[in-house]
Amino acid sequence: MLVRFFKPSWQHSKSDKRIKAIAKLRDTDPQSQTILSQLALEDNDELVRLAAIEKLNSLSLLIKISKKTSSDTIQQQSLHRISQLILGSSPDCSLDEKLSALKTITECNFLTHIALNSSNEQIREQAIQQLNDDYSLSVIAEKSQRAADRIQAAQRISREETLNKICKTSRNKDKGVFKAARDKLQTIEDEKAEAQRIQASIEQLIHNTEQLSHQAFFPLFSPKLCSLISEYETLSEHTSVEQNARLKTHQQQCEAILAAEKARIKQLEAEEALKQEKVNQSHHLYSELCVLKESSENILDESRLAEVENQLQTISDQWEALKSFSSEQELQSFNKIKSQLGNLIACYTIYNNAAEQIEKFLSSLTDENIKPVTLNKQAKQARQLLNKLSWPTQHEKPAKLHQLETALAAAQTKIDRKDHQQTQLHNEFKTLLDNLTESIQQGEIRNADKYIKKVEQINKRLNGNLPADLAHRAKILSAELQEMRDWQAYAVQPKKENLCQEMEALSDSDLTVQERANEVRRIQKEWKLLDATDSVHSQQLWKRFKKASDSAYAPCDQHFSEQKELRITNLKQRELICEKLDKLSPPEGDSAEEWKLYEEQIRQAKQDWRTYSPVDRAPGKKLQATLDLILSRCEETLKTFRAENIIRKQSLIDETTRLLNSNNFAEATDTVKSLQQQWKTIGPAPRNQERKLWNQFRENCSQIFEAFYEGKQPNAASNSIQPLLDDACQQLKEMISSGCSVKSLEAAIDQAQSLITELESQNSLVPAFNQETVQSAIDALQQLQEELQTFETEPYIALERKARICEQLEHAILDQCAMEQLESIQQAWEQETTSEHPMSREIAERFATLLTIAKNPDALESLLSDQEQKLRQICIRLEIASSQPSPLCDQALRMEYQMERLQQALAEQKQAFNLSEIKQLEHEWLCIPFAAHIEEFNDRFESKLEHIF
Repeated sequence: MLVRFFKPSWQHSKSDKRIKAIAKLRDTDPQSQTILSQLALEDNDELVRLAAIEKLNSLSLLIKISKKTSSDTIQQQSLHRISQLILGSSPDCSLDEKLSALKTITECNFLTHIALNSSNEQIREQAIQQLNDDYSLSVIAEKSQRAADRIQAAQRISREETLNKICKTSRNKDKGVFKAARDKLQTIEDEKAEAQRIQASIEQLIHNTEQLSHQAFFPLFSPKLCSLISEYETLSEHTSVEQNARLKTHQQQCEAILAAEKARIKQLEAEEALKQEKVNQSHHLYSELCVLKESSENILDESRLAEVENQLQTISDQWEALKSFSSEQELQSFNKIKSQLGNLIACYTIYNNAAEQIEKFLSSLTDENIKPVTLNKQAKQARQLLNKLSWPTQHEKPAKLHQLETALAAAQTKIDRKDHQQTQLHNEFKTLLDNLTESIQQGEIRNADKYIKKVEQINKRLNGNLPADLAHRAKILSAELQEMRDWQAYAVQPKKENLCQEMEALSDSDLTVQERANEVRRIQKEWKLLDATDSVHSQQLWKRFKKASDSAYAPCDQHFSEQKELRITNLKQRELICEKLDKLSPPEGDSAEEWKLYEEQIRQAKQDWRTYSPVDRAPGKKLQATLDLILSRCEETLKTFRAENIIRKQSLIDETTRLLNSNNFAEATDTVKSLQQQWKTIGPAPRNQERKLWNQFRENCSQIFEAFYEGKQPNAASNSIQPLLDDACQQLKEMISSGCSVKSLEAAIDQAQSLITELESQNSLVPAFNQETVQSAIDALQQLQEELQTFETEPYIALERKARICEQLEHAILDQCAMEQLESIQQAWEQETTSEHPMSREIAERFATLLTIAKNPDALESLLSDQEQKLRQICIRLEIASSQPSPLCDQALRMEYQMERLQQALAEQKQAFNLSEIKQLEHEWLCIPFAAHIEEFNDRFESKLEHIF
């Protein structure tokens, strides 16, 4: 009961009492806040509620009041209190609560007030962000104390007038705000420009659609329309109702065009179907025509011929209506087949009408007793009939036509043979008259008599059936010949007497046997020429000449008999050589010594063959062919052996190449030494391959040895290497001072360098004497190589080319086909330019000698005998110049040559090895005929050069 009389002041019935009670409540007291919340929400008096709101500290409650109240005053007061709490520093309100409460404020004044007065950056930033009023934003941009807030406010302004005003007020005062306002203005202008561009695009799309609606249909009409509509739809948020209406109108017009096009296509398809039906009908007619052609390939009787003709006419009539629907190729084929069938029908018609005439031709053309004139006439008429028929080649001919053609061909052959024989006799007659004319002009009566007899014989065979010009010419030449016979007898007699006197004087002459024989043959030849033109032959004068000839030739007869015996003996010896070579069998194993002996036997047989010369030409040529066959077989065996040697040596090279990748070079070195021993047991390879193979094998071996010596070896081994190096350097020094070949100097340098590498790999000091000696040897080798380069100029190369031309002519002479190749060889020689080589004259003499031999092969044997001595001398000179030994059989000649040159050699103080002289000898060798075909000396010369280079 007492409670009812003692209520709290805030519950007093009078509003002014409640307001005073509210004033006495403390803000920080939670109980007071509860009372204030109740009053603010439930009190009936607006002033009480306002007073309570003024003292509330709960942002959530204030937000609730502002949203639920219908009184603007209460709402404004709530928002005002929220603003105070946001700006205040009360610990009861967290930052998140303030930010959350700030989101509920939409009044520009409150937001502006908060943005200008809040100390928290996030609150200011959110307040500015919530402002949409340009005036409020401009106030912040002008009056805010913080640059970031001013810039943010300026960036939020959207009206150009406000932005221009801020630009004016902030120019030269606030650069940040000025720049932000200016950028915002630029952004607005860009947005306007973009909006204008979008509107322009929209208008352009509408315009393009309108243009498309006015165009006729084309293949890309539908895709283009779809593209325009699709592009317009992407801009639909920027379009107006009026623009949408315009586009819709134009779109409907375009769709009408598409519909019309679909109708047109459907009509075309119907027309195409009708056309295709006509085309199929034309194909069917064409097929019928082809079937008709195939059925008429066999021989046609009269009933079948009429049936084919009727069918052809029916097909042709139907084709006229359908031919416009066929292709050009089918039309041409139809016309071609139709023409062929028409021609066939016409041929059968002509053949049937000419049946009796064909029988008549067959009878007359096969008659053996028919006269030539009648045969010609009948053959001509039969040929005209066949030409008129012109029977198709692809169609079978009737039997009668085959018989007629066969008979006509036989008759024509008979006619042609007779005409050919007569033409040949006329040509032969004319040729004889030409020869007779020439003989008469040259005074050859004997030949003229022969020709006149043949002329008379041919005239008899022709039964006097000669052209008028030939008969008249024969008559004139016969008269001229008779007149020449009368005068010839008076001129020949004194000349024959002079020849008798000349032959009689030859018996007492002191000429050599060969010269005497040549003179006897010359005088006898002159006698034969005179006797051929003499119509009166004196037996007394002939006996005198015969006696003088026998007396003059008597000394020659004995000499040539001895030569004949010698040729017979040489021929027998050559037969023995062939038998010996034929029995010679190649070695069965791979022993290099056995193969060397085998090759030496072949070389000796060739030398013996050349020794037994000359022989009679006919049997000698046959025997030479036998020898060539045997030698070819032997050479093929040697070639096979050398080719196998290439394979064996290449396998050794491959093995050394494999050893280069070995990790154990001590073991690889032992293997290489074994491979080197194997190399020595293998026979030679072809010369053009031997040096190449050896260089590759030696290089691989050297690399393996160098790789082995690069490893750490016991230093004690250097005691055994140094003496070997000293000996190698001493040998190099002697070779440099006395001269040596390029090949031997290269080998010695390689040996010395390998020993130096071995010493260096053992960390042993290489004496300066050894290094200087090796370097001197390398310099000497370079000097020799440079000297060799001087012989590679154009004059020397031209000399070698001319030598090859000479060898080509020599092969032609030995193969007895020189005259066939002589013209091409001479052209090749003439194409060579004249060089300034010292041996130019000698190589020209070699070619001239070979030309003489080609025209007179009898001198070949004597030439080969003369060349052997020259070649032997060059070989000896090469052996002296290169310090190589000569065979025992040539030791005396070598000594004799050395004695002749002794004084000159002492005066010039030449070295034992002279590279220039060796090259000169090599070029001199090229100038000797058949040097490459005298194998004894050619092999000797080539082997010596191989040791040098």
